[in-house]
Amino acid sequence: MPRCYLALGGNQGEVAATFDRCLRRLANIREVCISRVSRFIETAPVGERGAVDPQRFLNAVAELDTTLPADELLTLCQRVEDECGRVRTVHWGPRTLDLDLILYGQEVIDSPRLKVPHPACWYRRFVLDPLVEIAPDIVHPIKQLSVSALRDRLLVRPLHVSIAGDMSPSQRESLIVAARTEFPDVVLTAWEQRSSWPVATPEPALILWFEGQRDSSATSTISDLPLATRLDATEPAEAPGVFLRHVLQAALNR
Repeated sequence: MPRCYLALGGNQGEVAATFDRCLRRLANIREVCISRVSRFIETAPVGERGAVDPQRFLNAVAELDTTLPADELLTLCQRVEDECGRVRTVHWGPRTLDLDLILYGQEVIDSPRLKVPHPACWYRRFVLDPLVEIAPDIVHPIKQLSVSALRDRLLVRPLHVSIAGDMSPSQRESLIVAARTEFPDVVLTAWEQRSSWPVATPEPALILWFEGQRDSSATSTISDLPLATRLDATEPAEAPGVFLRHVLQAALNR
């Protein structure tokens, strides 16, 4: 029976009451046994913000054992979301309840409908903080590090984030300059220039791989990057600068 972890999030309505309702509903399923639930923690919203920030989120993680296959557990979670009045009209927008299957035992699943481990769980503080509270030693099956180790490297300030890929130097520098302005507690570097980094520069907590106009000076491929810290930024539909901004917000939890 695989041990699974569900991330709960929401910022609309009585979120704590919605979480309680959701957990009671899951606990009443014969094939599901909830063993631990983290505290409900308040976290900063991620995404574009106007003059007034949206209401902060509540987040939590639940540990459960189940006899359901992963795709059936996903279907159950989506049904419970609907029963709890899920409202989500835009990406990163307000929502009453979001349930994400972040770990299903040590399985790695990559299907059009479901990706496990959740592709972003290893660098999002709003997932890692409650997960570490109840399961600090659980190992991420791809990164091969404990979730506490993944979280701890995001706590270092300044946070070192490196930009890699085959984009042109001007594209890369534009990304770095824009992010430095908004995130002064982040050190942004170009991975291709690591030989010139100061000796005391710590290893990056995150290395984002972007693609763009072909840079003939690029010597690395994504497979050359350290597995534990690399993040493929080629798949998201967001523009590179927007994706980088959202990653940094999630990693800093602000």
